Amino acid sequence: MAKFFFSLRLQEAISSIPVMKMLVEQAEANISRAIIDADKPEAVESGEFPDEQHHEDGRITTFPSTYYSCGSCFGYDEDEVRSEYKHLIAQLTRRSVFLTIFGLFEHRMVDCLALMDDLSSKTTDKTRKTIEDCHKRLKRNFGGKSIKDVDHLAVIRNIMAHSDGVAEDYKTLSCKKTKKTEYEKRLLRAIPRAMAENAGVSINMFNDILMDDRFLMYAVGEFERYVNELNTAVRTYQSRLT
Repeated sequence: MAKFFFSLRLQEAISSIPVMKMLVEQAEANISRAIIDADKPEAVESGEFPDEQHHEDGRITTFPSTYYSCGSCFGYDEDEVRSEYKHLIAQLTRRSVFLTIFGLFEHRMVDCLALMDDLSSKTTDKTRKTIEDCHKRLKRNFGGKSIKDVDHLAVIRNIMAHSDGVAEDYKTLSCKKTKKTEYEKRLLRAIPRAMAENAGVSINMFNDILMDDRFLMYAVGEFERYVNELNTAVRTYQSRLT
């Protein structure tokens, strides 16, 4: 009879998924409320400031000009200011939550890497371990070659955390004929994969990565898939040892 195998690290990884789902649901609810509030007449404030007009004869005349504000957004057109605020609050909220749940996922995966190192008597000789290290161990020693990585989400996470959501030179790289760096290859794999999997990700003409209301739950779904497959692989490996 096989010996029962229990790992707190695996259990914590599995238990983190409902927490992520709760954060995502709350975030999307907050976005919906913020958008509804932004449509209220009192959401946009207006004011006047003295503007100047320069004439051909050298004269300068002043006249009152109206500006509008909604939250931290300012402009001369009320509808544009309102729309910009809605866009900003949705993107920043999703970015913040994505960074939070990705950090939680990475923490749990590094814990699982330590577990796999212990079980396989291997060593990951790095001070700062990553999800990529976990995936390497999973493939090399735990029969996880068929398990899809989450590298596309790691790339998007890095863009959100370090480049203010801008995939710099993405459009240019897409047409680049010369040899690409490893990072460039990762970037050119990540965005198309996310789009192909209907992740709710798009990229505009300025290379800004935009997230719609599908993205956060898609990310949690990917994390859940990966955790479940890792859990199965580790348990299968352990059962063969006993």
